[in-house]
Amino acid sequence: MVWVDQFLIKYPELAVFLAISLGYLIGGLKLGGFGLGPVTGSLFAGILIGQFAHVPIAGMAKSLLFLLFLFGIGYSVGPQFLQALKRDGMKPVLLAVVVCVTGLLMAVVVAKILGLDPGFAAGLLSGSLTESPAMGTATEAINALPLPEADRARFVAHIAVADAVCYVFGAVGVILFCSVVGPRLLGIDLVSEALKLEKEYGITRKAVGVSSAWHRFEIRAYQIAEGAPVAGLSMAAAEATYPEHRLFIQRLRRGGAQSSRRPRRS
Repeated sequence: MVWVDQFLIKYPELAVFLAISLGYLIGGLKLGGFGLGPVTGSLFAGILIGQFAHVPIAGMAKSLLFLLFLFGIGYSVGPQFLQALKRDGMKPVLLAVVVCVTGLLMAVVVAKILGLDPGFAAGLLSGSLTESPAMGTATEAINALPLPEADRARFVAHIAVADAVCYVFGAVGVILFCSVVGPRLLGIDLVSEALKLEKEYGITRKAVGVSSAWHRFEIRAYQIAEGAPVAGLSMAAAEATYPEHRLFIQRLRRGGAQSSRRPRRS
């Protein structure tokens, strides 16, 4: 496999695209309805590729991609956070502080007990909290340490390994806690509480004038009986007779002649 190592070192951009492609393939696999997702899949793919080739990635590329990742997260989550802050006041801020402080303290305690190096400890923090931005912050912090270059490179590599492993448990743990452990600790029925919350926020299952897009039959043909309300009307007039229903007439056969709807001119 020496040729693989030399090829990916010569063309490192192909290694990046290969990690993304394999990541989507791995992340798309589901076991019992659970999948890793493209982010975790790409991390595992990167670890796998690293076993065959030590691909050098420029520091500028790492910083640029990390900043793009932060921008994407902020762009998608920022408006939701501000809306929640406006609606619920300081509750989201307090929750964020509690989660950050608790997660950091637990990561430090576990790292001390297990004797983890800074790389593994940072990966434990980012993976268990499913906070990938912490990887970039930890990488910058480790590169600023007064250590030999080889030690810094090893610690940075350990971040991705620990994050990929702990990310799975962090995601599954949150799902199990919120769906099973949390309701039992609070002594509530999750389904009934969700329905009660829907009523409080005015959420209805079926809105007036809105119907499902799924229909068993998409096109039907009818024979209009003599004396029917739409008998003798044009297609447009027949549709306008029942504005509250989804009535669309595509073709009309009257006697031996057949006519179709013409597109409207704007």
